Amino acid sequence: MVTVAEAFDLARSGNREAAADVLKQEFLRLQSTDQKVELCEWIGNCFESLNDFEQAADWYEMAGALSLSERGSPLTNALMALKHYERALTCHERGDDAEPVAECLRIIRDLRHVYSAS
Repeated sequence: MVTVAEAFDLARSGNREAAADVLKQEFLRLQSTDQKVELCEWIGNCFESLNDFEQAADWYEMAGALSLSERGSPLTNALMALKHYERALTCHERGDDAEPVAECLRIIRDLRHVYSAS
């Protein structure tokens, strides 16, 4: 079995498809949402360090979506998700596609509304 660290070695060497498969398998193996959020953050950081900002943004957005699905209070969930979507926005802004930037901004605005309404 390949470890997550080895998956990033695969990505760095250009074998991103194999790396993505390993990471997806690891993600599916995890049971708790907290573990999945942590893995998403870690993967996002790794892709960001590889200057693959769109992949990084996708993982940060997944962390945000998972944070919103937690059983905690809506305010706590929104605050946790907000930091992930802000990180995704930073990555999207470094990419080439304006559409994800607009979508991310909309989500951030909605999350801030939840925060300010409480």
